[in-house]
Amino acid sequence: MNELGKRIKKLRLEKGMTILQLADNKMSKGMLSMIENGRANPSMESLKFIARQLGCDPQYLLGNPTPNELKYLLKRLEEAFDKNNDEQIINLTQNIFEQQFPISLESARILDISGRIIIKTDQNRGKNLIDQAITIYERLSLYSHCLAAKVYEVEYLAKNGKYHAALKMLRSVKKEYEEKAIVIDLFVDIEANFVEMVLLFGIGEYKSGKDKLNQLIEISKRKMVFYKMDNIFRIAAFQALLHNNENDFSFFIKKSEQFAVCSDNDRSLAFTLLLQAHYYNQIPKDYEQALFYLNKYATLMKGNLDNDFYYLEKGKALLGKKQVKEALKAFEKFEMPNTNIYPLELCILYTADAYRAFCLFQLGKVEEAFIYAKRAANNIDSLPETPYHDYIKDTLELVSKNL
Repeated sequence: MNELGKRIKKLRLEKGMTILQLADNKMSKGMLSMIENGRANPSMESLKFIARQLGCDPQYLLGNPTPNELKYLLKRLEEAFDKNNDEQIINLTQNIFEQQFPISLESARILDISGRIIIKTDQNRGKNLIDQAITIYERLSLYSHCLAAKVYEVEYLAKNGKYHAALKMLRSVKKEYEEKAIVIDLFVDIEANFVEMVLLFGIGEYKSGKDKLNQLIEISKRKMVFYKMDNIFRIAAFQALLHNNENDFSFFIKKSEQFAVCSDNDRSLAFTLLLQAHYYNQIPKDYEQALFYLNKYATLMKGNLDNDFYYLEKGKALLGKKQVKEALKAFEKFEMPNTNIYPLELCILYTADAYRAFCLFQLGKVEEAFIYAKRAANNIDSLPETPYHDYIKDTLELVSKNL
């Protein structure tokens, strides 16, 4: 918004001040000129200094955004949000939260989007912005928007390891709307049920999770709405893999792949390829086939490889082929992702340290191997029991015996 610069310039001229006089010895003439012309935003410290020089309150300079300004800002924020451009969102909203927002959908969406980004680095401030958005949504009776924002807060709780608290919060929110007989947008409802399903699997309530999974598939078929179906079928495939049901795995992974292709979602298709590599590493131990799918993934991603599941599965395949040094190099490239991660994904990812420990053990570096094996065991200890626990425990036991 360039209204801030216009207000500063207008008040400066009214007071008969030059830019040099306004800048004093605290700011540069060039920076003040850029601020007045809308090419730069002052920090809050600089804004307070300018306000003191002009003999006014910072709030006066910020003013209230006009409806057109809000619409323009929201458009830019949504574009940046779709591109996962967190830095741009932070820059666009640097000073706006000191302003008084009107009760409007645009205001709520701006607060909502900004809160989702800021919560990653400042939990309290980000949550406060989302809560402000929810308050406006409720004033406008936009209950589907309310639920979507609250589901995001649930996901953030889960990311911080508070899985039971997240599930409790989600069920409380859903119950609140059900009791009020509020009609929720189908896409938001699917999103909420999807998160509930993942949380149920994540805390080890497999039967309830599977019931929710089947419910989601049934809703999508009945309503002919295929939102998140690639993800839903991929989770169904993973559950089949966990329970050694190869027929169900083949069926569900094919479905996930079909939906990813139909929606032209390369990212989703890439996850499907990684899960197939995981399957061949874990169940039939066909490491050539695992590498085949990993190569397909690399081709699809045009070499822009993530540092998590890809290098984990590649390291496992190379280790299976007795290429210990090459496997270790892959595990050394592995990094934990900083996105929302649910418990079952964490169980897989935590095995990276155990596999790295096994490679080091094979190379005679027992003490270093113990550090990684112990870390893997500590990380996975609080998560629901899975076959991944067994590998980590076995690796720690093997290394410990040879210290």
